[in-house]
Amino acid sequence: MRVLAAPGDTWGIPGPTFLGFYLLAGLVVVIGAIVHRRRVLAGPSSVGGAQLGPQQVAYLNGGNQLAIWTALGGLRGTGVVGVRADRRLAVGGSLPAGVTPLDRAVHHAANQGLYARELGRDRWVQQALDQLRQGLEQQGLALSAARRHSAQRGSFPVFLLVLLGGFRIFAGLSNGRPVAFLVLAVIPLAIASALLARVPWRTRAAERALRELRRTNVHLAPASGPAYATYGAAGAAMGVALFGTATLWAMDPGFAEQAEIQRQALSGTGSTSVGGCSSGSSDSGSSCSGSSCSGGSSCGGGGCGGGCGG
Repeated sequence: MRVLAAPGDTWGIPGPTFLGFYLLAGLVVVIGAIVHRRRVLAGPSSVGGAQLGPQQVAYLNGGNQLAIWTALGGLRGTGVVGVRADRRLAVGGSLPAGVTPLDRAVHHAANQGLYARELGRDRWVQQALDQLRQGLEQQGLALSAARRHSAQRGSFPVFLLVLLGGFRIFAGLSNGRPVAFLVLAVIPLAIASALLARVPWRTRAAERALRELRRTNVHLAPASGPAYATYGAAGAAMGVALFGTATLWAMDPGFAEQAEIQRQALSGTGSTSVGGCSSGSSDSGSSCSGSSCSGGSSCGGGGCGGGCGG
């Protein structure tokens, strides 16, 4: 007669048997979680970088704040936004045709004399940002809250398996059984659970689009020394969207300094990583060259030793 469980085996299951089934279950749930995550984060295959405007690119690249700076850069490029001597924003003309809701909101905020740092708290700007985000979610480039939760749910079976292993380790130690191999199995599962629970806010389709745009617009990077006036307001806005607020400093250092736009440059490129994406900014000052803007504004120019599973 075979004895399947020796007296004293934790939960009546021999350690090697439990460990074998545990490792198999861990492999299955981790692979399942990865497949589920990849499906949720895939995004559409038909959307390319050429279909995205600067503010959409900015939101995908660095979120709300970079989208605001991009709108501000585009408006500055058309000359309709400046900054007063007291560092408050001011308007220098009416909006051109073809502007976005975020452009209108930032222009309205500038007309109210807000500081640049206050734009993100303006109600109109917040509404425009919500509209921008919702449009990207509908295109499958940004993840909605529901899709983020769906991706996170894939890590739940892995977490439950980690809990099971933890209970087994505790029970095995209380029973005087060796648990070293089980500990070695639980640790990578715990790491996998933590990593799978972290969900980005943009899809892989958005990542591809951003890579394409950085490659095709490398001439707009501040390190390339572009003449932003040549590329117009849209080019300046795309430069901010892709390479951060260092573009604003390169385009118009006086305006950037007077508006107190902080710039963080990385290796002279003006971009930093924000959740795997590029966004701008660094502290640097620059003198303001003289050009006037309405409202009296001054605008800048240009493990183990032995043992099984408890």
